[in-house]
Amino acid sequence: MPSPRAHAKAIIVGEHSVLNGSCAIAAPLAGLKIEVDCSPTVFESSIHTDGFCGKLRDLPSNFSGVSLVASRLLGAHCANLHFKSSIPQGAGLGSSAASALALARSLNSSLSLGMKEGEIMQICSEAEDAVHGRASGLDLATCASSVPILFSRGAATPLEPLKAALLIVYSGEEGRTQCAIKKAATCPGKDRIMKELKEVCQRAKEGWGDPEEVGAAMGRAHRLLRDLGLSTPKLEKIVGKCEDLGALGAKLTGSGLGGCAIALFKDAPQARAARRAFYSFDTWVEEV
Repeated sequence: MPSPRAHAKAIIVGEHSVLNGSCAIAAPLAGLKIEVDCSPTVFESSIHTDGFCGKLRDLPSNFSGVSLVASRLLGAHCANLHFKSSIPQGAGLGSSAASALALARSLNSSLSLGMKEGEIMQICSEAEDAVHGRASGLDLATCASSVPILFSRGAATPLEPLKAALLIVYSGEEGRTQCAIKKAATCPGKDRIMKELKEVCQRAKEGWGDPEEVGAAMGRAHRLLRDLGLSTPKLEKIVGKCEDLGALGAKLTGSGLGGCAIALFKDAPQARAARRAFYSFDTWVEEV
């Protein structure tokens, strides 16, 4: 039986403004995933990830979400936990949410805990709060969904496929979520920008099904996020290049100050053609 897993996500529109009452739209990235193999043991629990290998009790503070899930679900059990991930950390693609979700699903299955998916989501929500402070729930909901979602006031509604394709380009700069949230909160024009971001999200919601409308909303969202001070020179170059290559819209995705940019194309062949221009970057193409 395959290891329990979770996948990455990309926010189409709504980062930051979702914390201020806006709706948001996000898409699962099925090609980027985390699997966790849980092997019960009579010895002390251990963990093996790209960022840390050792005893579970020695996990560093940047693994607070994983630590919370493990402590809640292991109880008196001991296990060796092996993470296999293709999701880059700090890229704005939901690695913390996917890690918590994959781990919780793995422990539930391996230890026969009998938890419902809703119970798993609740624990993972607490894990996301441990990582990010006050998490909106958007990342976790998208990492658990097989289709794009409209997220509003803590609830996710499935959306029909847009019948377009995303090109995801990793800038190579790790994002700084807490710094980005603080920067957005203290931006002098915050109230005006948040109001406009909400309007952009509403436009994308009403235009869902029309890739050109969604692309236009993405482009406007990026300019507003840039006004909040959340873009970087590398992200600007990536977004500009995607637009030059015929993207319907391009923007940073996630908290900003690093991470990834995404670009919407009419179909996967166009996205893959544009991808070739970013040969020195980590890139992915996903249909949405």
